[in-house]
Amino acid sequence: MGHLRPRLVAALSALVVVVGCAVEDSGAGSTAAVLPAQVGDTATWELLDPGAVSPASQWLEVGVTRLDCSGGETGAVLEPHVSVEDERIVIRIDVEKLPDGAYDCSGNDAVPVEVHLGQPVGSGDLVDAACLDGDAVDTAACVESVRWASPTRPASSAIPDWVAPPDYSFTAQSSCGERGFIGSFAVTVEGGEVTHVEPLGDSWEGVTPAMTPTITAMLDEAREALAQGGVVEVAVDDAGVPSWISLDPMPNAIDDEACYAISDYRSA
Repeated sequence: MGHLRPRLVAALSALVVVVGCAVEDSGAGSTAAVLPAQVGDTATWELLDPGAVSPASQWLEVGVTRLDCSGGETGAVLEPHVSVEDERIVIRIDVEKLPDGAYDCSGNDAVPVEVHLGQPVGSGDLVDAACLDGDAVDTAACVESVRWASPTRPASSAIPDWVAPPDYSFTAQSSCGERGFIGSFAVTVEGGEVTHVEPLGDSWEGVTPAMTPTITAMLDEAREALAQGGVVEVAVDDAGVPSWISLDPMPNAIDDEACYAISDYRSA
């Protein structure tokens, strides 16, 4: 199997673009995923920007790090393998085998890799296969095998009777459809109105409070979509606060959808 090496562009590591090979697995409850046999050396991966991932994401930017000592260099990355299951997406990314020899055990670098899933993340947690079985399981890199937990489970079309306090803050990751309010934003609500919105990462800096919905407004959008015969999904966290709101008012129309992943909620 071939490998790809990262390129340096303007002093920044460009992402290696590789396509994962999805494997169907009906045994979603098992610990191990159904993946091809390992052909390289073990590596673990982390999301470079977890805040950029949403249920609508179809590709991921990850940093791949060789597990074994290799003089501080992870080296060549092999093609990722992806197992799509009912409640998780398991990804294994191996690295090219090293020649025999003694290697310094200084920390290895993280090689940036872009992984194309071929479908939206949806309701699946993102899991590092190296942390489920093999040499990496009991290492510091695998304290947690889930690299990103989906906010969409359990989702239903029932809209909760959640009542927002007058003052609160939250992070909204808005995707789907064609709107100005697309991206990740830190939102402050005072007196029931958005008073401040801060773009996160590469999100558009032109978003204003007037363009930014409160959580209450998002729920109202969902209610209106249901009234129009649309499709709605809402999930709440353990405290009953909405964590995922998606709506499609007219399933046969284009670009009228809205998807909101809500996190970091704090009442004032």
